[in-house]
Amino acid sequence: MLAAIQAPVIMMSQNRQDTKDRLRSELDFDVNRRAESEIQGLSRKLNNLGDQIGDLEDLIRGKVSGGTGSSTLHQQ
Repeated sequence: MLAAIQAPVIMMSQNRQDTKDRLRSELDFDVNRRAESEIQGLSRKLNNLGDQIGDLEDLIRGKVSGGTGSSTLHQQ
């Protein structure tokens, strides 16, 4: 008799928990998707900065080697 009363209450509790878990999962997915987008944007910016630094290094090397002939830059 007690089991017949407890079963619907347990089922309702499990359904509520499932709904909460599904919502939490959807929210986590949205956060992860936005984070991935932000990371891709930052990666593009870092690549652009690397290219610009390379261009500046080339420009400096050209000025140093063209200007004095004996000066060199330390490369890392």
